[in-house]
This record gives sequence, structure tokens and C-alpha cells, in this order.
Amino acid sequence: MNITGFGSLLAAYGGILVMTVPLPFVASFLLDGVVQVLRSNGLKLFLAALAMTVLVALGGYLLWQYGITNPPLPSTTLVSMGTVAQMLLTFSTLLAAVAFVIRTTKLLWKKR
Repeated sequence: MNITGFGSLLAAYGGILVMTVPLPFVASFLLDGVVQVLRSNGLKLFLAALAMTVLVALGGYLLWQYGITNPPLPSTTLVSMGTVAQMLLTFSTLLAAVAFVIRTTKLLWKKR
């Protein structure tokens, strides 16, 4: 593998990491925004979380697309990337959901 191939492989895995690890946590802030809207605290948090989610998702997607198409990666590498993405997404989504529940519980408990 030459240096260009290695660089594109790093970019592809970087994109996968961005889309599978921080993105679920950033997206969980959307749920916080929904809670704030339902509590009549305005749309600021929701819109900020929406913008941040779109930016992180777009950045990860563009990085991943650059990595898999420049130069094209073999199909075995793409399959292994899918496996890594599934594993990371499973754990990070679960942890993001737990973090959302903890934040919401603290918010509701503090208001009592």
C-alpha cells in the first residue's frame, strides 16, 4: 500500500469514527432540545443541537466518502469498515441514550 492509499484509509476510518462515536452523543442533544421545547423553554437549544448534528454528520460523511473513493479501497476493506462501524455505533448509541436519560433525570429532579 502506498502513502496515498494509506492516507485515504485513514480518512475513511476517521470518517467512520466521527459518524459512530461523537455523532450519537451530539444527536442526543436533539432529544434535550425536544425536552426543552416541550417545557416551553424555547427553540435555541434544539436549533443549536440540530445545527451541530448536521455539521458533525456532514463532516464525517465527507471524510468517509473521500477516504473510500480516493483511491478506491478493496471490497474486503469496506466490509471490515462496516463491521467496525456497527460495533462502535452499537456501544456509542447505547451510551448516548444512557447519557440522555441521566441528563433528563437531573433536569427534572432539579426542578422539584
